[in-house]
Amino acid sequence: MNRASHTLGVVGPLDLDLTFSCGQAFRWQRVDGGWSGVIERAEVLARPNGAGTLAVEILGEDPGEDSLRHYLRLDEDPRVHLEHAEELRSVPGFLPLLGLRLLRQEPWETLASFICSAAANIRKITTCVEGLARAWGDPIEGSTRSAFPPAEAIARVREADLRELGLGFRAPYLLGTARAVAAGSAWSWERLRSGPIEDARKRLTALPGVGPKIADCVLLFGLDRLEAFPVDRWIRRATQELSSRRRARDQELADWARRLGPGRGYLQQILFHLRRTSGPLPALAPETRRRPVTAGRPATARRPARAR
Repeated sequence: MNRASHTLGVVGPLDLDLTFSCGQAFRWQRVDGGWSGVIERAEVLARPNGAGTLAVEILGEDPGEDSLRHYLRLDEDPRVHLEHAEELRSVPGFLPLLGLRLLRQEPWETLASFICSAAANIRKITTCVEGLARAWGDPIEGSTRSAFPPAEAIARVREADLRELGLGFRAPYLLGTARAVAAGSAWSWERLRSGPIEDARKRLTALPGVGPKIADCVLLFGLDRLEAFPVDRWIRRATQELSSRRRARDQELADWARRLGPGRGYLQQILFHLRRTSGPLPALAPETRRRPVTAGRPATARRPARAR
């Protein structure tokens, strides 16, 4: 049995509960004192270790410390994204949520997961994603869990098999997208990661079952495009309230969010969680006095939610 352990340094505040329960990833489960999830071909148990470190235990193929830091974004202080969004300091409850980390997830798994998210809550999405892994993913040595299956594996299954897992109307969308991604050299994740974001969004929305919101979720959570700003019902409410534009459409709200700077995708995730758990937000004042950022105590409020 392959086992490994690591102690990872953390730059800035870290709140694992916020990070893994905020609706950006669906394979993490709360366990005693920490969280268990799957990264690549390993089951990973992460626990706070005090003194700015994180204890990580591995079952299966060890991704290595560099990959773990990259995935968990431990090398980046999330407070840096407030440099272009000083006005958010005045929003009640915002600063204590800065321990949330925006994960750098594998793009295909992110795309498949958010196709499963259509008209579903987080529990339903988790069930579907875990079902896909159990049915067609490679088992992880020493673990009861499996790696997420590649697009090529999903492309070979029957639509009826996906429906039996509970995907329902999402089944043909996932199957069609898997076949498009698996088709060969015409699909390039690297091009989506580094090219113009409008081109990447256009390419993603051409896939079955992928609209603007899912495309932006993939860009943000799977391709590290922090300028992406997914607009769902919670972000729609939050930005309408903050901007005092109650009738604004989604694209107008995304355009308004440009004022929050190049890290607005990260700030969006905090606003999503804050609006979902704390209710309506106050309109932003024209200007907000600059003051030092403090992480505060991690928030504990939770409310069951539909997916993004």
